[in-house]
Amino acid sequence: ENKENNKITSLSFKNFSRIFKMKIGLISDIHANLPALKNVINFLKEKEVSSIICCGDIVGYGPYPNEVIEFLKGIENFYSVCGNHDWAVLGLVDLNVLNEDARRAILWTRDVLNEEGFEYLSNLPPKLTGPNFMIVHGSLRDPIMEYITGPDVYAYSLPKQTRRVLFVGHTHRPIYYTATSTGLINPSFFIPERPVTIEVESDLRYLFNVGSVGQPRDGNPFSSCVIYDTKKREVTLYRVSYDIEKVQNKMKEVGLPEFLIERLKEGV
Repeated sequence: ENKENNKITSLSFKNFSRIFKMKIGLISDIHANLPALKNVINFLKEKEVSSIICCGDIVGYGPYPNEVIEFLKGIENFYSVCGNHDWAVLGLVDLNVLNEDARRAILWTRDVLNEEGFEYLSNLPPKLTGPNFMIVHGSLRDPIMEYITGPDVYAYSLPKQTRRVLFVGHTHRPIYYTATSTGLINPSFFIPERPVTIEVESDLRYLFNVGSVGQPRDGNPFSSCVIYDTKKREVTLYRVSYDIEKVQNKMKEVGLPEFLIERLKEGV
């Protein structure tokens, strides 16, 4: 078992105070979709973010695992946690908990991923804690595997949420929750067709699911990303288009499951 993956990493960010007191780009669930990733990163750079953080699942499902990892290595001030598909590729998740298409994609990824790719994934922590935010793939109760699918599930993470804002991925569906000091939680879906900005109020705690770059599942096939403006205390969701057909053709070429190919254009 890889010990690095069992570490819960707290970044003091003392050496990065300027970086993390500006605009932060948040992404998740890239799933080896290089064209989608490139467009999202270019979009975030145009918005002048000071850093980019991924909520996990860099690989799995998609046809460009080596290319995606190599691209991420070249991004300045990029950080990521590990997701369940990343762990599955490393052999840290029982493949029986995944559906057949996901298992096939994981096994294919294991076959094609180079040594540098395995090393990169093995060094990703399950959690990152910043000065005013926390990052996990799933939940604070189970950073790798638990899906936060509703207020009742998020409630289990609240006692562990030591920062005002928690960013997650995993479900591939953008949504945010607000929680009061009494634990009352209200879920709200982002509107998928246009940018939506949420003001972070001082008397509430928040969970933001930033959606998916490489395989959205909220009915909108465009990639999802978020910008957290720590000065203005605003979180904004954006959608970014990419060449879906190009990715589908590559998936067909390498023999990935048909359902994974078709779902991209539907956003499901």
